[in-house]
Amino acid sequence: MSDSTVSIGSSGGVTVERRGRIALIRFTATARVNPLSVPLMRDLITACRLFDDDAQMGAIIVTGRPDAFSAGLDLRSDETRRMAEGGLDGRRALADTGRRLLDAVANLAPVTVAAIEGPCLGGGLALAAAADFRVAGRGAIFGAPEVGVGLSMGWGSLAHLAAAIGIQAARRLVLAGERLDATQARQAGLVERAVEDGEACNAALSFASEVSEQPVAPLRMAKRALATMVKASGTALALDTDQFIASASSDTFAASLDVFAKRSAS
Repeated sequence: MSDSTVSIGSSGGVTVERRGRIALIRFTATARVNPLSVPLMRDLITACRLFDDDAQMGAIIVTGRPDAFSAGLDLRSDETRRMAEGGLDGRRALADTGRRLLDAVANLAPVTVAAIEGPCLGGGLALAAAADFRVAGRGAIFGAPEVGVGLSMGWGSLAHLAAAIGIQAARRLVLAGERLDATQARQAGLVERAVEDGEACNAALSFASEVSEQPVAPLRMAKRALATMVKASGTALALDTDQFIASASSDTFAASLDVFAKRSAS
């Protein structure tokens, strides 16, 4: 297919750009920290599905704004609040949307590279961890603040994170609330390359170009074999979803939503 750029869905924040055997999926929200709203996540899922039957694509880059990959779930969004406060069905739908997003990225047949600038937190970290590789600007910050706002880190993200950096490093991020800069993330194995700020996307394109020179069929077969070692079991995913739903109904999370709502109104 010839080079092209198309907008995806109704959120107005997701585009897919094809550059020969490399594609770039970009998501941009209007808020400075590029939060993941429910409509944006749905459009990202749709963007990933474009490649279900593409036998030639060598690599796909997932990136956010030039100054922010994503600070995670959009807690100021009206739809997020309605789902989080709307009883069991709403909370389950919210959990399922995040899980389907991570599955859509992880299940892409081509090799995937996340290009990261600025904050990569919470759901943003989960999305980046679902990719095969990560390239980051030196100013990038990685963390998992869910526990602090009363949420369990859901979406099946812990299996991806632990596969990237190991169980103990994942514990430090999720349980102890540690944050890593790009250099520390590279030392931990979360990031393959740390580059100058503003160069993450170019570096990811270069990295993806190298990877996409490999023969497509064996590359995809090897990726699929490795993915089976990472994917959480059905029991673990069910527990993950239930924990997210339970924590989303907690008083602590309700108070966090109120704080974000007040910030939005001010």
